[in-house]
Amino acid sequence: MRVKDPAALRRRRKNKRFSQGDLAHLVRRSQNTISLLELGKMKTLSEDLAVAIAARLDCDWEDLFLLEEAEVAPTMRSSESRTVDPVAA
Repeated sequence: MRVKDPAALRRRRKNKRFSQGDLAHLVRRSQNTISLLELGKMKTLSEDLAVAIAARLDCDWEDLFLLEEAEVAPTMRSSESRTVDPVAA
């Protein structure tokens, strides 16, 4: 996940009258983490942290964060897999 708009995150926090330290304490992270998010210097964050921050700021996580889809590795379908018969080998 990543922050949509770091300035919007900062405004939301200030509207709730939380310091960076207050919010950090509520989501069990460091004040530096909150600062990096608000400055746009932390490029990714966990879904758990995004949801926790949004909950403390009384908004939906989608208001503040973007979910970045991970690239999915191709998988083999069962019809493509082969098994070797040990008796025939």
